[in-house]
Amino acid sequence: PLTPEERAEIAHRTQAMKQAQARVRESVQAEARAKAQKLWSRAHWATNKHPYLERKQVNAYGIKLLRDMLLIPARDVNGTLHTLQFISPDGSKRFLSGGKKTGCYFSIGKPVDRILLAEGLATGSTLHQATGAAVAICFDCGNLLAVARALRGKFPSLRLVLCADNDAHQPGNPGLTHARAAAKAVGGFLAVPVFNPGVQPCPF
Repeated sequence: PLTPEERAEIAHRTQAMKQAQARVRESVQAEARAKAQKLWSRAHWATNKHPYLERKQVNAYGIKLLRDMLLIPARDVNGTLHTLQFISPDGSKRFLSGGKKTGCYFSIGKPVDRILLAEGLATGSTLHQATGAAVAICFDCGNLLAVARALRGKFPSLRLVLCADNDAHQPGNPGLTHARAAAKAVGGFLAVPVFNPGVQPCPF
């Protein structure tokens, strides 16, 4: 068995290692924030004529275009730009390397009495077009909970509606599972699309 001194030394080294890792992570994220801001400043406002938006039949709400890539900003509840999502004409997506995504989102519209939380740009844009409500695009189902908690802290009295992707064709239905957990954690509501039997859902 370890002596108290040895246990204390191990705990000290572990804490020092965690602090060093946190410093490295913050440095990498700071570089990503600066790069994201630089790219965002260089880009131009997108129009509805982009192939991805035309294919999804949604409008360009506050997003930009750099060459042929759509730029979707990921901000925290204070409005700080942390990273960018890039969407190519064929619909492939990637994020700026090293940027913070957890708890960050892209907002469409001004909150009045509710905020709709969705995963992707096309889904969120469709929801805004259909309802006129404010939307927070969380980028993927794994980020729904973090964004929901951040928004609940900023807007304690607003209704938060988790608009789940119904991933019925995937094991465990991750879209619905994560949305349900997020709604439960923040006292929110859950909206789930229902498809007719035999109808393949549109993969937003």
